[in-house]
Amino acid sequence: MILKDEAWKFAHEWIDAWHTRNIDQIMRHYADSIEFCSPFVQKTIEDSGGILCGFDNLRNYITINMKKVSTLNFQLLDVLASPLSIVLYYKINHKLLAAEVMILNEEGKAIKVYVNYELFSQDKDLTFNEISQS
Repeated sequence: MILKDEAWKFAHEWIDAWHTRNIDQIMRHYADSIEFCSPFVQKTIEDSGGILCGFDNLRNYITINMKKVSTLNFQLLDVLASPLSIVLYYKINHKLLAAEVMILNEEGKAIKVYVNYELFSQDKDLTFNEISQS
């Protein structure tokens, strides 16, 4: 069971890692067997179906795409928890709403991640460059 305090601690550490732009700190939140699903993956990797599998593939994807985003500010709005997962609800650069569902293993690392964005649900064509503009 993931307790509320544990979920919030994970969320703050995850956001702090992104704010430092340190790939090692970011990746310590993910298991080797990570399955990562995001509309951005679908937009940037042809024939992926929006899914990346494996730690090294996710690391490469994040490293490449972080270079495309000059400004990255996550504002944590809420954290929800269930026995096996947490949901991070946050805003990117004061405009893009995101809800990230993370299924965690016994070590507290994400094994499955489903990223949902407000703008994608409205059929808007958003790019990495647009989210970096604040």
